[in-house]
Amino acid sequence: MAGFGGLTAFVLLRARAHRLLLAAALLTVLLTTVVLATLTAYSGAVGDAALRHALADARTGADAALVVKADVPAGQRPAADATVRKGAARTFDGLPLTVRTLVRSGPYALPLSLRPPTERSGDPDLTFFAALDPTRVRVEEGRMPLAGAADGPVEVAVPVAAAERVGVGTDDRLTLTDRLDGPAVRVVVSGLYRPVDTGSPYWRLDDLAGRGVKRGGFTTYGPLLAPPGVLSGGRVSAGSSGWLVRADYASLTTGRTRALGEAARGGTAWLREQPVLSGTTAATTELPAILDRLDRSLVVSRSTLLVIASQLVLLAGGALLLVARLLSVERAGELRLLRARGASRARLAAGSALEALLLAVPALVCAPLLAGPLIRWSAGQGALSRTGLGREVAAGGSGTV
Repeated sequence: MAGFGGLTAFVLLRARAHRLLLAAALLTVLLTTVVLATLTAYSGAVGDAALRHALADARTGADAALVVKADVPAGQRPAADATVRKGAARTFDGLPLTVRTLVRSGPYALPLSLRPPTERSGDPDLTFFAALDPTRVRVEEGRMPLAGAADGPVEVAVPVAAAERVGVGTDDRLTLTDRLDGPAVRVVVSGLYRPVDTGSPYWRLDDLAGRGVKRGGFTTYGPLLAPPGVLSGGRVSAGSSGWLVRADYASLTTGRTRALGEAARGGTAWLREQPVLSGTTAATTELPAILDRLDRSLVVSRSTLLVIASQLVLLAGGALLLVARLLSVERAGELRLLRARGASRARLAAGSALEALLLAVPALVCAPLLAGPLIRWSAGQGALSRTGLGREVAAGGSGTV
């Protein structure tokens, strides 16, 4: 211990004699270490923020959503819903989820009397009932349909686009013929509605995409918005059920993208194999392809930072070599004197190692402490201040960047 104390005192005295050169070396090591730590953390912070912003984009977020469609009998819909939620949890690898549903009936024929007299021959126009998410629609006229008596007419709301084409309005009464040979259904129009946003991914569950009218082999109008009990109570024929599942990516980091992509592929495959979903399940999401594209973009951006970091290391290395050369010239006579007085090579090497630690330890301690504030400051400047990166770093702290 006494020997180590003497060696430490000797190193400190020698450092004092060459304090200007050693201060330059310390400053070089400190600044290089701080900047490298900041670049590393900055790359992670920007990558995570870019990933979350990309997935929060309306178009990308819609493509990343999980869409499940299946023909499910009314009695099996609770079990099917539980299965879809379980599969969605697997697909999104445990991220928080929002699930929206659209349950529809089979096809019904509109009365031919709604057509002009010259067009009443041939196949009738079609429609169908659906239990829609009430947050996805707004009533333009009248009111939302209510559950009525079991033997009374079914209250429905009609899309404005469909109502204008066929000429129906509130309080009109119609009789719809089941195209699957079930009993006819009497309906009364309680109101007219529009989708809040036809660009919402929710309308991917609707065969008419929220437009109210679709022309093909048949002209289809709808869906007729009905109370959920009508679809589950057996008053109308059973049709397909749809689920739209969207994840909250606020906690997602770039380190989880590979696992999330694999989970998405496995989860959709698992859903398609579930017998409760009738074996004809369509379960789709573009999340794996989106994550692959984002990963490639992140690799390109990180390679740019790697080039900058490499240039910085080369410059710092050159500066340290210059300082080492100057020190060796200054200490050449000192080393000859120490060797003449019996200092061993091991002792001289230990002194040099201790002196190197005096340069490295402050840099290792200060770099992580300074990296966080530097990132938060730089994230608040220029274009980055408009992305919200500074708020994310401040909330997550330097340990999460």
